[in-house]
Amino acid sequence: MRNTQAVIVLCLAYVIGLLITFAPSVRWGMILGAIPMALILPRFWKQSPKWQLLLVAIAIATCASFYLEFRIPKLATNDISKYIPATAERGTSQFTIVQGVVDSYPRVTRNQNSQFWLNATQLNDIQGEIEEGKLRPADVSRPVNGRVYVTVPLQSGTGLQPGVEVSITGTLYLPQVNANPGGFSFRDYLSQSGGFAGMRGVQLRVPDESQTQKWSWGKLRQRVAAAQVKWLDVPVGPLVTAMVLGSDAVDLPFDLHDRFVRVGLAHALAASGFQVSLILNAILTLTRKRLSVVGQFNLGVVALLIFLCLAGFQPAVVRSVVMGMAVLIALRTKRQIEPLSSLFLAGTLLLIINPLWVWDIGFELSFLATLGLIVTVEPLQKKLDWLPPTIADLITVPLAASIWTLPIQLYVFKVFPLYSLPANVLTSPLISIISIGGTVGAFVGSIIPVFGSAISWLLYPPTQLLIWIVDLFNYLPSTSFAVGQIALWQLFALYGLILAVWAVPKLQRNWQLLTFVSILLVLIPLAVWKTSELQITVLASNDKQILVIQDRGHAIVVNTGNESVTRFVMLPFLQQQAINQIDRAIDFNRDRSALNNWQSLAATIPIREFYSIGEEITDSGVIKFNSLPVGKSYKFDRVAITTIKTNPAIFQIEIPDFDQKWLVIGDDTTDKAQPAIDLEQLTPAQILYWSGAKLTNRSILSIHPKIAIAATANPDPETVKLLEKNQVKVYYTGRDGAIQWTNEGEFKPYLETERSQ
Repeated sequence: MRNTQAVIVLCLAYVIGLLITFAPSVRWGMILGAIPMALILPRFWKQSPKWQLLLVAIAIATCASFYLEFRIPKLATNDISKYIPATAERGTSQFTIVQGVVDSYPRVTRNQNSQFWLNATQLNDIQGEIEEGKLRPADVSRPVNGRVYVTVPLQSGTGLQPGVEVSITGTLYLPQVNANPGGFSFRDYLSQSGGFAGMRGVQLRVPDESQTQKWSWGKLRQRVAAAQVKWLDVPVGPLVTAMVLGSDAVDLPFDLHDRFVRVGLAHALAASGFQVSLILNAILTLTRKRLSVVGQFNLGVVALLIFLCLAGFQPAVVRSVVMGMAVLIALRTKRQIEPLSSLFLAGTLLLIINPLWVWDIGFELSFLATLGLIVTVEPLQKKLDWLPPTIADLITVPLAASIWTLPIQLYVFKVFPLYSLPANVLTSPLISIISIGGTVGAFVGSIIPVFGSAISWLLYPPTQLLIWIVDLFNYLPSTSFAVGQIALWQLFALYGLILAVWAVPKLQRNWQLLTFVSILLVLIPLAVWKTSELQITVLASNDKQILVIQDRGHAIVVNTGNESVTRFVMLPFLQQQAINQIDRAIDFNRDRSALNNWQSLAATIPIREFYSIGEEITDSGVIKFNSLPVGKSYKFDRVAITTIKTNPAIFQIEIPDFDQKWLVIGDDTTDKAQPAIDLEQLTPAQILYWSGAKLTNRSILSIHPKIAIAATANPDPETVKLLEKNQVKVYYTGRDGAIQWTNEGEFKPYLETERSQ
């Protein structure tokens, strides 16, 4: 009972601490509100810990919130980011030479560059351009510090390892803040890792080449990966290595990684407790009669530390190793281990080491999945005792983990993986076989590579079968269902129901009702919103004009960007808005090489119909774009779209029910020999959305807008002055981020809204 109460106290401390970190400005209000609840709760809940223990939980959470605030990375006095102009954009800064020490192993990016962290020590400006590889440093040289997110050409990063001193020539930049709802904030990502600057390197020099010849764990990791790739080739070899050491330890092809993630098998690519349990079981089984308990303990500790160094200092790996150490300590002291206590001890130690891991999704999923396996597998097995034990285990293990991880997945990723459970059930035996064989092959390959290659070669059939099953689920329609951005109260309500079932056994009898309530908690707010929604969103996407129109569950998307824009701007926004199908896709760029990006988008979110402004496009692969001819109005639900001109694309969006009219003027990128388009005959519209190019005063007077939105960071300054002179409110996406109009008649610049929260 003491252990159970201690676990509940720690659990409450985590929950209260998380609530406090969500809103540190109201820390004391939360604390003062929690104290009377701690005094009252034991009177109504018989199994509740004593009020003294609840106060201890509140005290722990309070201290943890202050500790987290203390450990949040802050700009140092001489941080390198302070020497970058605030207006500098990526790739436009002056060339500089940065010297420093490599602080991480290089990774291959999606753009096929090499990326690593650098601890900067010195900054030199450069005079002139790079010519024939010769650079002339300026007299300005200053000592600096701070971590820098560096990307260099792929070959330049080969052989680098932490501790190597390098000199990099390139451009420094300030990381961009997230400018779109649901998008990825590069600035937040860097700051959580202690970095506030980025650098695009064009040249990298290692003054002392002997540094790269030293032995390191990275070289041993590369030795293991090379041994497993030798006879398995790509992608089978890297996949086996990723399933043993984690995807961070090897450059797994991104398309294969994405396919695993889409069907809910991302955990298979992460080093975790499964590998630790394999290592411990092998050691304890093989040495039971040959070594004493002390010898087994020492060998187990050494093996776990080696695994930790090989896989890397990742939250999930450290958590697994700490729990493995707890098993060895229990063996050494001849005491029975308490799994829950070990889990919470491991979580507490990890957050003491790095409190920022509390927001690391890998740490959260690993911790919650392990908690689910500890407390939920056994009750589920009792419910499925009518099945053969082997089949029951295949179902209960992934189901238990999914129950505890699903709410945080919905909150962070905003999608429900429809095929996650059947995919996990079908692939669990294969994952076990590959992980066991891969672990043995990795150990042997680190000593004798050719033998490791031979062992890994035996894993080719099950690994290919695993890839085939993953591809099969990816070919099925709608691999995921977008639920949108669930609110914080929904997240805690879902976990409140899960905790209630765990803490109160009587509630387990009504698990069907509680499951139904959980589903309603997610779907009812979504359904209410979808039945009344009407909004138009202008996305910020590197001078690309992208519009998303939402009308009572229907979606129209105008234009798409390149692969990067599709992945990091469009998809996150569509998922946040719970858009599971694009009813109409409209393109007016007429850039046939870019039209393939529609296919990339359609692979994740189905698209019913494709349209092109002014002309029919039939040679864009499997997609046929129907024409929206000039002068004809097409009605899409409550929205009417009328093409006015085609070169450049000019069309009108009208919503009669709300007396709303938009005029969209595209950038002419097809034929520069065409004469200038006469914009003076355009009909008036309340909202003007244009590329940011120059407009005449007569054109502005003809359109007579109240709001003007430029799809650029640098609109034509004369046009902006003319618009403001005519009392037109001007937004531009490069400054204000995405712009949203709702049926309430408001225009909401995303960055301004974020700053006000």
